[in-house]
Amino acid sequence: MATLSAERPSPALDPAPRPQHALRGDIQGLRALAVGIVLLYHLRPSWLPGGFVGVDVFFVISGFLIIGTLTAELRRTGTVSLRDFYARRIRRLLPAATATLLAVVAAVVLLLPRSQWPKIMREVVGSALNAQNWLLAVLSNDYGHATADASPVQHYWSLAVEEQFYLVIPLLLIATAALARRLGGRTARYAVVAVALVTVASFVFSVVYTRVDHGAAYFVTPTRMWELGVGGLAAMVLHRVSLPRAARELLGWLGFAAVAFSAVHYTTDLQFPGWVAAVPVLGTAAMLVATGTLLGRLLGVAPVRYTGDISYSLYLWHWPVIVVMLELSDNERLSKKEMLAAAVLSFALAALSKRYVEDRFRRRRGTYAFGAVLVVVSVVAASVPWYAAARTLDRLANSMVLDADHPGAMAFDPRAPLPAPARVPLVPDPAVANEDGPYGGSGDADCHVYLLTLPEDACSWGEPTAQKTLVLLGDSHAAQYSTPLVDFAEGPGRGRWKVKAMTRNGCPFTTVPPSEAGWPFTVCSEQNLGVLERVKALKPDLVVLSGMSREAYESDLKWTWNTREDMLRGYREMLTAFSVAGIPVAVVKDLPRPDGQVPRCLERHRRDVAACGTSHAAAFAGEGDPLVEAATGFPRTTIVDLTPWYCRDGVCPAVVGNVVVYRNNHVTNLYSRTLATPLLSQLGMI
Repeated sequence: MATLSAERPSPALDPAPRPQHALRGDIQGLRALAVGIVLLYHLRPSWLPGGFVGVDVFFVISGFLIIGTLTAELRRTGTVSLRDFYARRIRRLLPAATATLLAVVAAVVLLLPRSQWPKIMREVVGSALNAQNWLLAVLSNDYGHATADASPVQHYWSLAVEEQFYLVIPLLLIATAALARRLGGRTARYAVVAVALVTVASFVFSVVYTRVDHGAAYFVTPTRMWELGVGGLAAMVLHRVSLPRAARELLGWLGFAAVAFSAVHYTTDLQFPGWVAAVPVLGTAAMLVATGTLLGRLLGVAPVRYTGDISYSLYLWHWPVIVVMLELSDNERLSKKEMLAAAVLSFALAALSKRYVEDRFRRRRGTYAFGAVLVVVSVVAASVPWYAAARTLDRLANSMVLDADHPGAMAFDPRAPLPAPARVPLVPDPAVANEDGPYGGSGDADCHVYLLTLPEDACSWGEPTAQKTLVLLGDSHAAQYSTPLVDFAEGPGRGRWKVKAMTRNGCPFTTVPPSEAGWPFTVCSEQNLGVLERVKALKPDLVVLSGMSREAYESDLKWTWNTREDMLRGYREMLTAFSVAGIPVAVVKDLPRPDGQVPRCLERHRRDVAACGTSHAAAFAGEGDPLVEAATGFPRTTIVDLTPWYCRDGVCPAVVGNVVVYRNNHVTNLYSRTLATPLLSQLGMI
């Protein structure tokens, strides 16, 4: 699931709670429990793999307080004052959120590489406008990876969910009150029914949509509304229910156990939120309903209550602190000393924010104008560096040219290495290396997501009447070699070879589907069978295959096969089909897997590019390339090994021949071009 997401304690320190809630120290303790779960999860996910449920705890608390407050006002006055409600939320939430956003903008400009500015500043703008959750859903971020890949404001998604929810609920309560008056019914009863209907509808949608796209489902508002609704229903029925002491004690501890179980045993492989979110949600509701218990007294002790008091600011600050420290450390996780430093710094910033920002602006006048100014300031502050960085990156992207000073892979040629002069600017510049991908389209077709519905001539290059045809199949690790093949078909090989790319990112060309979160992912394997028939009908002179290893799929996409033999069997079935059809096959061994984010490392170590290399042993760790193993010994099958042009003397450098080798776990397009000679030679095309 990645990449990452970060969970934010919902701003559960919400405005103007009912008096009886204000006296409940256990609610502050629950906030402390939730923020502690989330903080520990973000510091070291492996220690508390389900710590992301802390956000669900906060959603329930927020619904309990806010809907409880609104319905109490509804009972007293027969309506809800929208002006007062939104003014309280602006004063309570916006100053601290804005202070954090502005601090993030400053930290990014001062400390992080320029290549990251556009992405982060875009998310700052999305956060300031309370639209961050939809931005993340569209970008299909994986919430499960709390790594250096994550944006320092990614956690604002849950604040956006709440604000969108609270645009609806007050209006719904006002409408139900009007309906109750018209029909002569009781306002409270109509309000309960209305909130219950929204809650049930949202829960059903969450269960269904999570199965369709659980990455996006994690962030979108309709899949989360029911969690706030459950909290609201708990508040609406609390004053009507009187449980004996023993029942309240049992209910409270069962709720605590449900939250603890979720935090310890849940993982990001689950289809979350969906129905599984009901465990921490109902557990939290149980603790809120179980008043006057031993658990409540434990949650209400002074240190725990204080942590609850600062929980909103603690959440706002802890994630940027962790992300920036990860970026500066060049590691994928913090050391224990760094974790301690991040925790201490987060608490200190939260305490300062609570005292000098939250409390100071709580009763400020001129709320709406003040809120508008804060939003505009955040948007402008982020837009200026966003625009400046985008212009710089565009200029660098347009200056990527190979010449005699940049021989790339040919500097490692075993027979005739080309010289690579020192102190020459790298290409592509590390700031834009991750954007240097292969040819991506042919006409209106996206050739990296080949579909059987595309026209027959889609994703083809070279003369249609060329003497020979090559078909490229596999995932993005096959597509990364499309550029030298296309260059050849459109250039020196024109008339002799034409190239057809039928690759699909993230889809190994196998008949055995992987599983994702325990569910078979059959989209790729089903399409592969259709592509196989199309290739057999085409009768190409050569099929070129490549793909990621089983370990890489599990690490990058969370896709798994039961055993390595399952993956080998799927590849062998495809190879057998080509062999029976008399179609020659060439399998390109997968490239070395770099250690970490190479372009980012190079941005920080431009004068010491050797620091960003990976040892040969680490680059080829694991069980080896399953496609190569499956193809070994197959008739009419060739193994293409480009390793000598990637690695030398036990090291796979980040830069070879003044050309950056890697973009994430792929080869850059420029470096792929410099591999043309060994690739075409081993394929027998030159």
